Amino acid sequence: MDRRLYGALVAAPAVAVGLYALYAYRSKKSLYFWFNVPYSGGRGTFRGLFVKARNFIYRNTIQDRLWNYIEARSEVGNADSVLAAFDDYCYNYEWTWAIGDKKAAILAKVVQEAKPKVTLELGTFLGYSAIIIAQNMPSDGKLITVEANPKSAEIAKKIISRAGFGDKVTIINAFSYDVIPNLHHDYDVETLDMVFLDHFMEGYVADLKRLEKGGFLHNGSVAFADNVDGEGSPGFSEYIRKSGHYECQFYEADVEYFAGVSDGMDRGIFKGADMFSGETLGL
Repeated sequence: MDRRLYGALVAAPAVAVGLYALYAYRSKKSLYFWFNVPYSGGRGTFRGLFVKARNFIYRNTIQDRLWNYIEARSEVGNADSVLAAFDDYCYNYEWTWAIGDKKAAILAKVVQEAKPKVTLELGTFLGYSAIIIAQNMPSDGKLITVEANPKSAEIAKKIISRAGFGDKVTIINAFSYDVIPNLHHDYDVETLDMVFLDHFMEGYVADLKRLEKGGFLHNGSVAFADNVDGEGSPGFSEYIRKSGHYECQFYEADVEYFAGVSDGMDRGIFKGADMFSGETLGL
């Protein structure tokens, strides 16, 4: 092989890494962020590759690794110890989509104010936010949480049970658009006091409209959503403000487990039940 060509091939990876490091630095983001926080674009691709590499090396999944960590460092029935172990892993080992301790404080406040007897969560992931909701809803409240990923649903069930809420939380492994039309028939839900949207961000508005048109929201029902700022789902905030059916409040927050990267959460208190009375799902 030509020596110049060989030299170029050897140098190319180092040059690429150097340019990427410069890009991350000039963008005011650490390399940890670019390789771990997967909203979209290049950093999402790199994080996906890193997670797959870890899965290959350890012969398991990020869900398994997190569960093993929590199981070894928490007490059965002690929700605070479960969440502390969850946070410790995500801050120090692997970033995950879990809501995290900072946003959890906002969620807890919203739940306490709403006092929901029946709550629907779209996007269980590994159960962090479900535990927060279960901790703060009334003692006779029930939570139905929906997760499309089978592995995440499996591990979430273990984590929620370890926290002591296995009997208060129903986990459904399915897509939200399949569950919502059947809430009444399959899960005995007449109306919802609260819905927390933290799943497929592009689906927030469509699923909220399904709930509206299905008659599952009453006046006073709370629609609360995560990841509505930055590269999340800003369409949700626009919809609840322009629809005229909600009283809205925006909560500033950082991306979970990463201070200094802005995100947000949004709450809409539903006031439009009369607008949707008698309508059926037609999406």
